[in-house]
Amino acid sequence: MNVSVTLVQAKSVDTKEINLRMRKPGLSFFINNVEEALDQMRYIVTDEEYKLIKKSKRKERGKLFYQFWDDRDPTPGTITNELMDQYYYRVKYTNEKFAAFQPGWKTDMGMIYILFGPPDDMQRSFGTNSRNTFETWYYYSISRNFTFYDENGFGDFKLTTPYYRAVGW
Repeated sequence: MNVSVTLVQAKSVDTKEINLRMRKPGLSFFINNVEEALDQMRYIVTDEEYKLIKKSKRKERGKLFYQFWDDRDPTPGTITNELMDQYYYRVKYTNEKFAAFQPGWKTDMGMIYILFGPPDDMQRSFGTNSRNTFETWYYYSISRNFTFYDENGFGDFKLTTPYYRAVGW
């Protein structure tokens, strides 16, 4: 909601406008649409939870969403679910930084960023022609690295090794 305030004093007029967002208890500030947020959870739900969500009716989906996050709230009884906030902050970040031909959270880089957070280190290298680019993200705390390849030079990086549900194929 936009709030506009106009002050008039003598012959001087000053108007200020701000964007006001209200936080719904139990919902992250980074979520605008629960249906979309449900879809963005695909990296962290189990297969059974995913099937249950997809089969359920719209009202039931909202309840399943809140139940999922309530079960994982690191500080139950508080207004904020820090885990949900962190997750959807990462989704928002990936949409801003990694969007290519699809939303950033759906890209390979977005998936890895959402699951593991920012890398501890990264290295970018270029192939034989200027279009081929490799970028490797290093995560020292989990002893993993992920290499992405952009064959066209448009920033559409793909994992060189497919990685889904935290299991390498």
